Amino acid sequence: MIIKFGGAAALALSALTVAMPASAAVTVGGFTLTANDSFGGQNGVHSNGTQSGNTIYGNVNGVSGNAGDVTFTSTNALSITGKGEATVQGAITNLDVLFGSAWDNLTFSFANMKKGSDNTFTMLVNGIALFDSSNCSICTVTGSGQNKFTLAGTGIYDVAFNFNPGIGTAKQFRVEGLSSAGVPEPATWALMIMGFGAVGGMLRSRRRGAVRFAA
Repeated sequence: MIIKFGGAAALALSALTVAMPASAAVTVGGFTLTANDSFGGQNGVHSNGTQSGNTIYGNVNGVSGNAGDVTFTSTNALSITGKGEATVQGAITNLDVLFGSAWDNLTFSFANMKKGSDNTFTMLVNGIALFDSSNCSICTVTGSGQNKFTLAGTGIYDVAFNFNPGIGTAKQFRVEGLSSAGVPEPATWALMIMGFGAVGGMLRSRRRGAVRFAA
């Protein structure tokens, strides 16, 4: 009886597992993009108030200073109405989301402009083209409802999207896990460039000093 019960339980569990849809996920270059039905309790990106233009601003709730800054940029006209959750609207064919600090998880949601329309998007992470139609079967925005995604990886600070065709709303940007791979400060970049230049100059000087002429 125990064996039969165990077998029945296993079959029931197997059927339940098959019946429960798993979230689709794609991993490219160490970053994983997952299509979700719901989000966790990450820090939300809030609007700084009603804004419009090609560049608009937000902040990570509970994170002060430049580390909490968020910038939305597009060649299209963008708008945010009021404070609270940052809901970016417009006829959006491209959108760059730049954070003042690096995170290990980012969630976001898209909705199409027209009911029933479907489209695709490509995504660059930290300036590198990672997800597109060739390797990302879930990079789609379907219907007129919300299409929710989570991007996970180390040091996410810049995410750029291109939509074909354009979407009408991008919202529910939330971040989690302040990354140890922080965003380099401008002064740090400057020092690194100066250092590389100094090393290059030393190498050139040594090469010139090593030249010998025959008597």
